[in-house]
Amino acid sequence: MTAATSTYGPGSYRDKARSGWITAVLLGVLTLIEYAVAVTVENPLLLLLPFVLAKGALIMDFFMHVRKLRTGGDH
Repeated sequence: MTAATSTYGPGSYRDKARSGWITAVLLGVLTLIEYAVAVTVENPLLLLLPFVLAKGALIMDFFMHVRKLRTGGDH
């Protein structure tokens, strides 16, 4: 038996799809910023570190569901 999911409301397909698109756009923007910093700064390691950490946090949260694992939510 499968549970029916609603089209609207928290946890709905539209809500999850919107979160996916927002995550993809944020990852793209962070990548563009990283590229711009990497080609303009001679030693960009320390300047790129916050962007790398932010991208890692987005990936861990959206794709790996780390927040849901810590809070005991269903993934």
